[in-house]
Amino acid sequence: MKDWFKFVGLSFFSDKIAKQGVKRGYFTAILCFVVAFVILICGVIAADLLPFPAHYGAAGEFKEFLYNAFADGENAVDVLLENELAGTAEGRVIDTLSDEEAAAKYKINGYNLVIDTRPADAFDDFIPYCLANDGTGDRITYEEYLNLSDAAKRNFDFKVEYTPRELVLTPELTEKHEIFLSGLKSENAVAAEYTALKNKKGELSKEEYAKRAYTLYVKAYYPSMTAYERTGSAPLLRNYYYHNYSQKAGKAYFYLFSDTCTGCFNTDAGHTVQFYGFYGGMANGRLGGTQSAVDEFIKSAFYNTSNVSVYVYAMNFIRLVPFIVLMPVVIALLAYCILSLIKSNISKKYGGCFKIVASFLLFASLITALCTFVCGYFVSRNNLFILALVLFFVVTLVRTCVLIIMEKINLKKNPPKEEKEDEVFAEVQNDFMRG
Repeated sequence: MKDWFKFVGLSFFSDKIAKQGVKRGYFTAILCFVVAFVILICGVIAADLLPFPAHYGAAGEFKEFLYNAFADGENAVDVLLENELAGTAEGRVIDTLSDEEAAAKYKINGYNLVIDTRPADAFDDFIPYCLANDGTGDRITYEEYLNLSDAAKRNFDFKVEYTPRELVLTPELTEKHEIFLSGLKSENAVAAEYTALKNKKGELSKEEYAKRAYTLYVKAYYPSMTAYERTGSAPLLRNYYYHNYSQKAGKAYFYLFSDTCTGCFNTDAGHTVQFYGFYGGMANGRLGGTQSAVDEFIKSAFYNTSNVSVYVYAMNFIRLVPFIVLMPVVIALLAYCILSLIKSNISKKYGGCFKIVASFLLFASLITALCTFVCGYFVSRNNLFILALVLFFVVTLVRTCVLIIMEKINLKKNPPKEEKEDEVFAEVQNDFMRG
């Protein structure tokens, strides 16, 4: 067992110990890969989460912008947290991207502010239309599109224009949806869904029933919404900001919604940081009020996304397991070919080279995790995942190259026995020919 730990722990630093991998089983190689895999995930997560306070602390202009909105002076907005949901007095909405008056008060240092605490599941009062696909830019209403012939319809594409208005599902509007759904033919899949909904009507609140009926109406009346809503459901008010402001806001903004917030800021050193935040576990009360309270809110909201970050990175790594496994496989193949060319006796089979390379993975992942963590302070969060994979491959490859180079040097100094005998035979043969 002592020799095993010595092999696993020191093979990265000693060619002599690494060469023992030829005699080891594949269990050790697999174990090294699994541990390295876990270390890589932990390294990326640490690089993503731990540097955030330093980034935020070095974002003077962004903090000044936030203080103006939530802490200082008469412009400070009263945002209350209650049961992990944010709300403003009388449902106040602030949008510096479309409201010049709001921009004059809250757009500081080029940062845009959006505060919209209406419910996350509120529907958008969207505008459906159809756009000519021949490049003319002609636009018609969806009702006009429905009246066209099948041939003419092929000249138009269905589009959705989001608005900042919430769709209020009044009893009259719900009745309209019910009439339409009741007229669907039985072979229509939505008709069966509506029948099931009517059977459960007594178990649902009026609000919930109206929402479900409207969702079925949108599903049956309009073409697929998957291009706008990931789930294909009715357009949500929340996504108005995504579809209209994703490019317009650039890399300087802060959006605060009822259940989440998101922002993007530049540090004093010019490093761009994009982040999301949740309100889980936060005490009821006013958001901000003082500069230190604003700072604490931003950091707490960010760290509330830790579980999501861990899940996302873990899933990304798991999704790329075949690619990550391919790294040592390719490096081992390269090592096997080169060692065969230089007539090394390290391993006569590919499997031996693979087990040697696998013994490097543990410390290669540790070095990668450390370098990735350091890079987390000056590399975009979006690039950390790719950076870790590249570093892991490079470190493992470099260590393998060092093994090959040292083996080549040793072979020159101490040729194999068979090679020495061939040299002696050649010398005797030459002496005999010379007479």
